[in-house]
Amino acid sequence: AGIQGKLQLEYLKAVTSCKDVTVWGINQQELDSYAEVMRPRGYTIKTTLEPAEVAAECNLIVTATPSKKPLLQADQIRPGTHITAMGSDTADKIELDPEILAKADIVVVDSLSQSQTRGEVYRARKAGAIDEGAIRELGHVIRDDSLKRTSDDQITVVDLTGVAVQDVQVSTAVFRALSS
Repeated sequence: AGIQGKLQLEYLKAVTSCKDVTVWGINQQELDSYAEVMRPRGYTIKTTLEPAEVAAECNLIVTATPSKKPLLQADQIRPGTHITAMGSDTADKIELDPEILAKADIVVVDSLSQSQTRGEVYRARKAGAIDEGAIRELGHVIRDDSLKRTSDDQITVVDLTGVAVQDVQVSTAVFRALSS
């Protein structure tokens, strides 16, 4: 629920009108502080110390933690859920049960080569939950509409491990969104 969570929520303003947010964290004081900052920006913030509550209530989930154990389990993910996982940027971090990626209709990575050594896809492949053929690279998805979600019931996962060029573009977009 730190600065990364604030930036993600502000950035999502451009793509969704939803203002009802459930935020998970491990420290209630930090969650309260986050809510205090975000409520005046027009959001209805509910906080929880249980990650399963986020999965039960949200169809758009952004993870940005340094977790070394899965926070969300496959049986918690409902049809139509989209997850952007960005905390698992090293080989030892993991936020999602590998079976979530096996269950997903679409799995996208920012870099196919990086997904060989880090991130949710790396951990899911290591666990035998998915193979390389199930993965799409973000640049291709942006250019080719046939690779995108085709139904509101599909489960989609985007695993962002950090590509400098993309990070600069996202940072620019966030800066512009916050400046307006």
